[in-house]
Amino acid sequence: MKCSTRPWRLSTVMRSIMPMLFGVAAFGFTVIPASAEGTVTIQHNDGTTDTYNDVAIKVIHSALFVTSADGKGTMVINRAACAYQGETYVCLPTSVTLVQSGSSNAVDLSSGTIYANMTDNPQQLSLSSQHLGPHSILLSITTKKGTTINLTGTIDKVTK
Repeated sequence: MKCSTRPWRLSTVMRSIMPMLFGVAAFGFTVIPASAEGTVTIQHNDGTTDTYNDVAIKVIHSALFVTSADGKGTMVINRAACAYQGETYVCLPTSVTLVQSGSSNAVDLSSGTIYANMTDNPQQLSLSSQHLGPHSILLSITTKKGTTINLTGTIDKVTK
């Protein structure tokens, strides 16, 4: 797996697309200190992989924003079907948009799941031995072209 430092290109993300969060109306709406501790991994349908470290993860006005470290690309999830499983917020995204170079492009989703822990304590994922850290997110999305986008990290900021 290579670690890419290049800016997100529309072609890279459109033939893949990254994950972001959602139309969340129930987050705790408190501000969490920013630290950009997210990693996006894009597994293309041809087998190649791109990794983006230090992405910023923010929930603003009920939408999830994931922005590359250089600030040149942002993925927005502004619509999802969400529910709680215990203390963990679980969403099925229905609308993902890539914003880059002054334009917005919709991403064709096939499937996806987002897990968000908005509490101050680690939470065990339902029917799994995996734990999600405090204020953390785990996301996996597959596009109609067969690209898989994964996101793990700490949510930098939540504002109402």
